[in-house]
Amino acid sequence: MTFKSITPFALTLLVSACQSTGFGQGQPQQTHHISQPVYLAEYQAAYRFKHQAEQLQSAFTDFCDNSNLSGDALKQQWHSTMLAWMALQGQERGPVAALEQSWNVQFWPDKKNTTGRKMQRLLKQDQSWSSADIARQSVTVQGLGALEWALYDSQSPLMSAPEKACPAVTAISANLATKAAIIEQAWQQNPWTKMDEPTWLSAYIALLSNQLEYSMSKMSRPLANIGQPRPYFSESWRSKTSMLNLKANIEAMQTLYLSSLDGELRARQLNALADRVKTQYANLVSTWPQDPSLFDMLQSKEGYRDVLSQYNKLEQLKYLLHDEVAVELGVVIGFNSSDGD
Repeated sequence: MTFKSITPFALTLLVSACQSTGFGQGQPQQTHHISQPVYLAEYQAAYRFKHQAEQLQSAFTDFCDNSNLSGDALKQQWHSTMLAWMALQGQERGPVAALEQSWNVQFWPDKKNTTGRKMQRLLKQDQSWSSADIARQSVTVQGLGALEWALYDSQSPLMSAPEKACPAVTAISANLATKAAIIEQAWQQNPWTKMDEPTWLSAYIALLSNQLEYSMSKMSRPLANIGQPRPYFSESWRSKTSMLNLKANIEAMQTLYLSSLDGELRARQLNALADRVKTQYANLVSTWPQDPSLFDMLQSKEGYRDVLSQYNKLEQLKYLLHDEVAVELGVVIGFNSSDGD
């Protein structure tokens, strides 16, 4: 495939990525490399996350300055930031400087409630926190999970006695915005321009595969053994938004697939395979459960079955990518997390 074979969908991504949004957006690198449509989709995701993290920092500052911002509005902005992160979550391909921030942005899985224990300990310290101070702390208190604890956990004083929590949480939100800016800056350069076509296709399919497997782990850990779920292993169980996060994961992967790989398969006359992959993504999105909480769904047999059904659809998508698409394209999926930089 050459740059000339970019699909209309990918061209839309390209044009939108090149246009300034008015929020001080950096500029993505302009190349004629085969990876450009995927790169532009990734850059836009990084920019959206940066913008949402900046909005979240402002929201915490406004809330803690006794403005008219409500707790509900603050929670909504937190979730908007979390959804923006889903497009970048679980990646093992891309700029190393961006990949290095993953644990700082989100500590998960949290098997032993480390975030809760560390946050309670942090808030007991009587000091004036800065973003730099937070960056020197454990990753468990640096990112989105720490802010979720502050917003939703019954042990958090943020809503009942904000003066006890605000110095720390405003610093945490500032640290998160800093990390998001590092990620966006790293994506201002296309990390794949030195790859030839076979190497790029391998990295591209691996990018999709890595994100898919990470999303599957967000379901398999809470599902655990049939009849013995572990709902507290769910991502975002405190805010009860796990299923919304997962849907955002799938939509982001769908965007990456449609930006280039669908066209590549069709260019090679693999239309039936392209249709099956495209349909699998579409069915996952259209049949996704309405319940936003994986934690709640796992409390009943019916809910457990619904989650397991969606997990099986992800398994089928994994089969299509690993055992059909990769084979047809003659590529081997590698697992080097620094690949691409």
